[in-house]
Amino acid sequence: MVTRFTRWRGERPFWAGLLAVLAGVEVLLVPVTGYRFLLVQGIGGIGSVLVAAGLVGGGVALWHRPARSVAIGVAVIALGFVAYVVANLGGFLVGTGLALVAGSLATAWHAGRPA
Repeated sequence: MVTRFTRWRGERPFWAGLLAVLAGVEVLLVPVTGYRFLLVQGIGGIGSVLVAAGLVGGGVALWHRPARSVAIGVAVIALGFVAYVVANLGGFLVGTGLALVAGSLATAWHAGRPA
């Protein structure tokens, strides 16, 4: 018995979108939580927030516009590399790694292929 969510998930790059959203949340949490060993964010914190918003937006766009998965996947990969420079090594490499995997999954996804 196929549920409605399972059918919806199979019609789009669900896991790529989820990993992109998680990458954005991770990149955002590092400067927001205010670890003591990090430098004061200042204007650099704005770049982290913008990159995180782009990653979350890319993940949501993958769910709502699956036909554009290649273009969105390339944008997520680019934002992952930008996060490495702007956001404390991309959220200590975890956010960058998640973004690179999400972008790779999105560019490799094709409609009609089983999940």
